[in-house]
Amino acid sequence: MARLRLDRAALSRTFSATSRREGDAAARQVVARAKVLAPVDTGRLRASIRLERRSVFGLRQRWTVGSDVEYAPMVNDGTRPHKIRPRTKKALRFKVGGKVVFARVVSHPGTRARPFLDRALRDVARSRGYSITQR
Repeated sequence: MARLRLDRAALSRTFSATSRREGDAAARQVVARAKVLAPVDTGRLRASIRLERRSVFGLRQRWTVGSDVEYAPMVNDGTRPHKIRPRTKKALRFKVGGKVVFARVVSHPGTRARPFLDRALRDVARSRGYSITQR
């Protein structure tokens, strides 16, 4: 009878490299799709979408796709109705219908969510045959 001996370290390296390549490719696709789906006003949000890969103890890979623009979460997730107050002055100044208006407080109606990051992840996962689970 023949005996088979597995080189567990080599097997682990092979699977690790394969899964890392697959993860890198999928994450790059998510970035590209998010850039297509991101709403554009100035282009700053779209240009800021980045990929970061981290290794946890050299074993588990983690990919993060996101933006460092301060308003990115508000665009992706939307906002609730809220009050806007001046931070450093006594009043807010803005134009309405061509007229300059001053106000101490403004009631913002909130903004509708435009989940471009969520949608990019779902689209890429579906196209690659992955399923997404929530923890």
